[in-house]
Amino acid sequence: MTEPALTPVKPPFWNNPRTRAIAFQAIALVATVLFGWYIFNNTQDNLRRLGIASGFGFLSSPSGFDIVQTLVPYSPTSSYGRVFWVALLNTLLVSASGIVLATLLGFVVGIARLSKNWLVSRLALVYIETFRNIPLLLQIFFWYFAVLRAVPAPRQSLHLGDAVFLNIRGLYLPAPQFQPGFGWVLAALAVAVASVWALARWARRRQMATGQPFPVLPVSLALLFGLPLLVYWLSGSPLVWQYPELHGFNFRGGWVVIPEMASLLLALTIYTAAFIAEIVRAGIQAVSHG
Repeated sequence: MTEPALTPVKPPFWNNPRTRAIAFQAIALVATVLFGWYIFNNTQDNLRRLGIASGFGFLSSPSGFDIVQTLVPYSPTSSYGRVFWVALLNTLLVSASGIVLATLLGFVVGIARLSKNWLVSRLALVYIETFRNIPLLLQIFFWYFAVLRAVPAPRQSLHLGDAVFLNIRGLYLPAPQFQPGFGWVLAALAVAVASVWALARWARRRQMATGQPFPVLPVSLALLFGLPLLVYWLSGSPLVWQYPELHGFNFRGGWVVIPEMASLLLALTIYTAAFIAEIVRAGIQAVSHG
């Protein structure tokens, strides 16, 4: 005689592990939200009692201070919101410039690290092991206080012709001034880039079909430089350069790279390039010789 099969009894919902896990998470979430709401209200009450303003209303108030280097128009009467955008654009400028410069320098040092020339290889090794082991903040201080603060005053500036000047207040460079009609030059450059892309695709298909190569590189260079230069000449050279000039105790005109930004950019470039160099070296050595 066989015994009847026993069917499992479903436990009450409060004993179900899944239900209890969801309940505990919900209770923890509600408790966290209530605690945060209590802290927020308590902080608001204390600030109101002490007469301390809070919120983002200050963004529309005049800043009252000047910023030397800006990518957008700015004056001491501009708002704190304008200060935020100026700071954001300056940060993006340093980041983009640092990425490009560090990549180029790191690639060169990484290739030099693999050189069969003993001196070149050891110099690259010394660079990598030195700069990547020095804290970034210390390198920023070095470039700012030990190097850039030691250059001469504006009247005794180090100069390269009558175009580039270096002094304790920064590096002064010629600034481009775009005239009406320069948009045609940019349009010609865009057409040249699109033409180079189309030419490269056509040359690849032609070589696959006929086996005959096409001189893509010289034709591409001719398009990239020749077409914009031709349009630039035909449109009356719509680009002039504003050179920095010494007036009194400082330079006016041109574009200035202040010492603070220069030291930050130098330190970021040199420090990051040391890591990029090792990545380049390791990537090349990881490829099999076969």
